[in-house]
Amino acid sequence: MSFITPEGARKAQLDLSERTTVANALLSGAENISKYNTGVCHDVVAYTLYMNGASISPNELAESAGQKWLTKLDYLSGDKWDGYSIIPKGKAIGFYRLIDKTFFHSAITTGDINYIRSVNGFKLGSAWNEAVDMKWILGKKNPDGSFNYDGTKIEVYISPL
Repeated sequence: MSFITPEGARKAQLDLSERTTVANALLSGAENISKYNTGVCHDVVAYTLYMNGASISPNELAESAGQKWLTKLDYLSGDKWDGYSIIPKGKAIGFYRLIDKTFFHSAITTGDINYIRSVNGFKLGSAWNEAVDMKWILGKKNPDGSFNYDGTKIEVYISPL
């Protein structure tokens, strides 16, 4: 089940150059994702990636939802964020809770240093129109490469998609 709105479906059928214009508006905050997709964090990140030309098929976009996106985003095959490197615009970021080995949140980079956008992620992006500084929220990296967040240790991965 997809959470794509009728307007989101219409825009998803545009050619890549027109989709990229929508993606840039989403990443900059000029457009709100809820106009195009009403799903959870993984859904809105995948939709924005698709609009930005990532290798997501129209069928995957229409048929995947929620946790099913984690297979496609494949965070563990990507790089673990070191806490200071600038991540390029339009990259999916996965937040991994070590205690239960779960990706509990996805966000997407805006291109402004370490800012991300998402939904349903509390301090890590709860409203699309408010980009958050991931570095400021997570603070200093622990010696083991993890970060302390919400009372537990997490790791941050950059999707290879």
